[in-house]
Amino acid sequence: MEINGSINTAQTLKVKMNFSRKKGRAAASLAAVAVLFVAISTLYTTSNYNSHLEMLRSSQRALSNIEPLNEIAAVTVTDDAAPIDPQRPYGKCEIPRTSFANHPVETLYQPAFPGSGSRMTYELVSALTGMTISNDHNYAVDPNVRKRVVSVKTHYPNRNGISLEKYDEDFHGALLVIRNPIKAIPSFFNFWYERINHLENHSIRAPTEDWIAFRDANLNEQLKSWAHHMDYWLNKYSKDRSKLLVLPYEYLTDDARGPATALKLAAFLDSAEGVNVVKPEDVACIWHRSVKYMDEGEDVEGHSVRVGSTATPYTQAQFDQIRSTLQKQKWKYKNDPEVFKIMDQYMRHINHSWLYVS
Repeated sequence: MEINGSINTAQTLKVKMNFSRKKGRAAASLAAVAVLFVAISTLYTTSNYNSHLEMLRSSQRALSNIEPLNEIAAVTVTDDAAPIDPQRPYGKCEIPRTSFANHPVETLYQPAFPGSGSRMTYELVSALTGMTISNDHNYAVDPNVRKRVVSVKTHYPNRNGISLEKYDEDFHGALLVIRNPIKAIPSFFNFWYERINHLENHSIRAPTEDWIAFRDANLNEQLKSWAHHMDYWLNKYSKDRSKLLVLPYEYLTDDARGPATALKLAAFLDSAEGVNVVKPEDVACIWHRSVKYMDEGEDVEGHSVRVGSTATPYTQAQFDQIRSTLQKQKWKYKNDPEVFKIMDQYMRHINHSWLYVS
């Protein structure tokens, strides 16, 4: 499936990059380059107006089919970079301790439909910035949080979130995390199952029979809520899409696309006044430790992995219902190439999901 991307063996690259930044928006560039099975390099920004050079080693993996954040700048590729450690292909890095900013910050909304990787994105954003993240409930009641956090996690307009519209002036933009509803809805149900059974969050998957009962009673409502959530945030920034970054869960978690998506995220974070991110060459490692930490077998504090059956079957009629929802969203955003492409990929994933039929 295209959505999973591909993994290629990449020649070690060294990239010479021109950086420039204009206040209030990211002038970051991100390019995916393939030359004779050689993958990727990425462009990034600093807060300096003057151009300068910085050397950046690319990831070992191919970052194919990544859309550039802005216009692609000139890239010089050479083959004299240091060899990659096969034990740590993403390099070595430390996850910084997070803290509240001691200066005013242009905060970002961090919306996600429940079950779409909100916690995972929370960990990645905090690791990239070393800054604290709040949630909508705390932001609404605690004035000491306002303009002191990098982002605010919210499920709004889902009923699990609350509106912060009266604080819109505090916010620079939004990081919209989306996920194929065929996976997001079962993941949300797992959270709900843990909650009603007083279990630790992200500790266990619901039994298949419980999922089927929930699915049959709630799928229609959940699909409407999923589409409404997506519509709300896309419409909120429809007049200025530079203030909205769409982050597909599937890209963030994919071995091939993940590091480049994290770089795109880091560039967007850096566009907010008062927010500073880690060095570009550390982003892939930070992504790996925050999102793909299980690959190294490390017990990273704060992580938990659900146990239990991964089976989340649907009936054929329910598959058709999900496909219909995706098709409506796809054509609703036919003039938005990025969203149109993501919805098309989600639909094709549905077409290849026959194993889920119950």
